[in-house]
Amino acid sequence: MDEAYFLFETLVMLDRYRDSFKTFDITLLVNPNAHSQIKDGSEPIIAGITTNIEQVLANEFDVSVNLSMTETSWPIHNQIISAQKLGPYLKDGQLHVPDAWSSFLLTLKARAPFLTFHIQDIYKNILGVKRVSFPLKEAKNYQQIVIGFCNTNSFAATEQEKLINLIHAQYPYLKIRDISEIDPVSNLSQILYIGPATISALKLCEDGATGIFLSSQFQGFNLLPFNEGHLVVSSRNNQLLAEKLLPLITNQIQHKEIPANFPYSVYQIDEENLFGSYLKSLNTSDDSYPIYQSHVVLWNFILNLFDIHLEIIECNSAQINVLKTQAEVLAKLIRLYDFAMSSVDNIHNEAKSTSADLDKIQGHSKNLQDIESISDKISQSHSFLRPILDYYRIRRGQNSGNTLLEQAQHSFLNYSEEHQAMKAMLELFTVTLRKNEVSI
Repeated sequence: MDEAYFLFETLVMLDRYRDSFKTFDITLLVNPNAHSQIKDGSEPIIAGITTNIEQVLANEFDVSVNLSMTETSWPIHNQIISAQKLGPYLKDGQLHVPDAWSSFLLTLKARAPFLTFHIQDIYKNILGVKRVSFPLKEAKNYQQIVIGFCNTNSFAATEQEKLINLIHAQYPYLKIRDISEIDPVSNLSQILYIGPATISALKLCEDGATGIFLSSQFQGFNLLPFNEGHLVVSSRNNQLLAEKLLPLITNQIQHKEIPANFPYSVYQIDEENLFGSYLKSLNTSDDSYPIYQSHVVLWNFILNLFDIHLEIIECNSAQINVLKTQAEVLAKLIRLYDFAMSSVDNIHNEAKSTSADLDKIQGHSKNLQDIESISDKISQSHSFLRPILDYYRIRRGQNSGNTLLEQAQHSFLNYSEEHQAMKAMLELFTVTLRKNEVSI
């Protein structure tokens, strides 16, 4: 029930892993506005797309899956008659999120600093698909350049016009067109797209075109097609200039490597594994990229107990400063959670006692409320730490204990896991800093 981008990625994921779903009859309930945006005259990927909520609620399903982050979808999912539910649903005023990957998906609601995983990887892990897909790799003979115009704050209109003229002067045989002029049902494999990551560009590149996606800063997988052939260019909050961009475009047309001393950051999707893939820096990276690497390693382990080994990059001074700042805040948070675990432990001990001290329980409960408040404020002010704090806040909300003892046991396990996860992230930051010979 989300916007067009999420619906489009859902459909592409279902198509990419269609063998995994061939024994299922799929009904896909979608947002009408999103559906109208992605319809392009081609045949639908699956036959079971509907916008009719009443029709869905009248049927019974073996499994219902909510891939939406919109809160309006939660009560709808609860009303659907199904033997098993994946993804969030609202029952008796309580939000239930039964699986870990759906909890991670909900952390994106709070504007995560970058999308650590491709949205298709998040969806396939929620569904339990454990299969690698290998898109065909082939050198393309480009016949057309398609331009998507960027925000002029990062790429001035005069520079965008200059880039078009430079490309035309160097490659007069290539037809240069605006993205709005492309027939979506035509053969797109001979197109090189240059411009921002938009839903139109995403559709174009998933249907065969190759993209050079221009952005002002590193955003992870936001609005990127799932294919190794595309490049992501970040200006690192500087102005994009036509003459500086041209060598990269030239090398892409000629199937050459990234030009030496290219002034902007360039990223590419690295090889896929069972659980997903990640963006690899091909040259000097953005300030947040070392943080992104730590998130990739940590979340692969938290969600799937899967180890990813990434090469530690040589950090510049700005990257080191970002890492040191986050490490200092994280160290303070870890000490705060020492107190949280102590309070939960005390509540647990009182709950086991035949003569529980209500004043002690209320006092430690007040400590936990204060710690939650501080954690929430840190989550709002430190975007790089927000995903992990929000994730465990959602997991703690799934406490189904019927007694104080059961609730205390559940809380202790969650606080303990979050405590260890924060220690692991601090260790990842520290290892990167030590590798760059920085002490904290």
